[in-house]
Amino acid sequence: MTHQDSVLLSAYQGAVHDYAEPLSTFAARMLGDDGDWSEDVAQDALLALYRHLHQVPEVAWRPWLYRVARNLCLDRLRRRKHKPRNFRDLADDDDRDPTPPDRPSASPDVRAQENEMSVDLQRAIRELPNKFREVFLLCESQGVSYEEAATILDIPLKTVSTRLFRARQKLLRTLRVHLDSR
Repeated sequence: MTHQDSVLLSAYQGAVHDYAEPLSTFAARMLGDDGDWSEDVAQDALLALYRHLHQVPEVAWRPWLYRVARNLCLDRLRRRKHKPRNFRDLADDDDRDPTPPDRPSASPDVRAQENEMSVDLQRAIRELPNKFREVFLLCESQGVSYEEAATILDIPLKTVSTRLFRARQKLLRTLRVHLDSR
């Protein structure tokens, strides 16, 4: 192994450390679950990077990984539409608590309102059309820049901005009840 290969392999190990969890989170939200599929997507994206280590410049790894993860998610969503549902898919996603553990200082009614809003927000994100959900998750949840999102999604920068604006508007309309009650 050459010195350059060992440096590249070391950088790849850093990328696995830095991107495994964010890619899995992105995939879970794209797919609407947090189980095995999201972890598989993250692992498959990182494995694809390993296979293309010499072709993809290190500075392009982040958008490249998110693009691969997005494509894997879209493939899975397409397959899901055309296959009968599995028993696992019949489980009610709303049974999971997406909120962090309760803060002891918050009153029970405040905690209940926050929990309800969090559940409604997660549901609203899942119900966004794919083109809005993926931009929202990349930019708002994963902290990807508009430029990187445009590269990942292979769309113009202005389209990223427009879709993100529309996603936010849809989410605001959905969550208006919670926002007005504060």
